Amino acid sequence: MDSEVPKEFSKAAESLAEPSLRKELRVEQIESPQGIAPHALAFSAEIPDKASESRHRGVGRIVFIFDDSHDETWGGNMRVIAYGKSPLMEVEQGVHEDPTHWYWGTLTRALSLHGAKYTHEAGTVTVMTSKGMGSLSDDHQTNEIELRASWTPIDGDFSAHFAAWQDLIAGMAGYSPDGDSVIPLIAK
Repeated sequence: MDSEVPKEFSKAAESLAEPSLRKELRVEQIESPQGIAPHALAFSAEIPDKASESRHRGVGRIVFIFDDSHDETWGGNMRVIAYGKSPLMEVEQGVHEDPTHWYWGTLTRALSLHGAKYTHEAGTVTVMTSKGMGSLSDDHQTNEIELRASWTPIDGDFSAHFAAWQDLIAGMAGYSPDGDSVIPLIAK
């Protein structure tokens, strides 16, 4: 962080100096999107070995932003923006009658589990279906789930928010959102 970064944002970002990382994910710091806020810090996550099992695929990004002239809809001058996307398996569609609410609940449970304090949460969860047509009509139908969310951290510590986001991405990729010590009830 350079000297122009506000102390409040710098201190919150310092909580990520030695983050806890989920072993199923490859997490990297990436270049922050331009123009969304004067100060930002961004990370990406993916399942490193996508070929191991079709179910275990997922990607995500998280951006921590700071703006002194925040919009009132934020409820503060910091904001977390999170994104996740993965295939949606048929078993999930059968077990989770409404996968949109189930995945949103996965995020809010992870935030609660890690003790993240936040307000002004907002987002969308989208289910997308693709089916080949014409010469691609033999292609199987595929379904994907995409979650976009944002919230205002109120604790000045990004580590709990970062850990919750990792749990979300791992959960979307078919791993237990609560960690690998939890045995899933559904056979994979």
